Amino acid sequence: MNILKLRKEEMAESVIMALLLALVGGFLDAYTYVLRGGVFATMQTGNMILLVINGFNLNWTKCFSYLIPLLVFAVGSVLSEIIKDVFKKNKVGWRQTSLIVEVLMLIGTIFIPFGSASIYANCLISFVAAIQVNGFNRMRGHTFFTTMCTGNLRTGSLFLYKGIRKKETELLIKSLRYFAVIIFFMLGVLIGISLFESMKQFSILIPCAILIVCYFILYIKVDVPDSTKNNE
Repeated sequence: MNILKLRKEEMAESVIMALLLALVGGFLDAYTYVLRGGVFATMQTGNMILLVINGFNLNWTKCFSYLIPLLVFAVGSVLSEIIKDVFKKNKVGWRQTSLIVEVLMLIGTIFIPFGSASIYANCLISFVAAIQVNGFNRMRGHTFFTTMCTGNLRTGSLFLYKGIRKKETELLIKSLRYFAVIIFFMLGVLIGISLFESMKQFSILIPCAILIVCYFILYIKVDVPDSTKNNE
């Protein structure tokens, strides 16, 4: 019989953190697509597709607008890892620091006008997405994503199938977590499109507020069953 051990859960891997960050991810993707030139600043696969399509049509200006977020995302991934290494070495909360950087960059987009200058706002948001993907990519011991849904849909579906086949409640619960993340991602999109017309660039303050909540959540410690090694 497996005995569940209690462990101190890092709130960075908690379900509530995953749901809030998925909310932010959906909001930001909708923000850049609707208000900032039809670019997916957090979902780079979409940008790659649009880059190739516009390249085929010889629309080099559009190509540039899709290429820049890709490059910034790559640079942001590396820099976020540097932040992680530096602050871990100095025993400072690197995830908290990452969230502060995210908030400051999002606030910076408020001062960037719409139109051709939106490419700079998209760069900042791509950087934010890179930090978020690199710093918050596990939920209760399992890999997940806050800025895209394909991997979450796959993993959630597999847990659902295994849970039904093996008749194990824990696997079904795991699948529900992934589907909840997907729902919150879509909810972030819905919240965004309902606010963009009235709030314009100031709507970016909504994900900023959510990230500030996440910042304080990281300081919470709770005892939970350590079942991440079971039923995978």
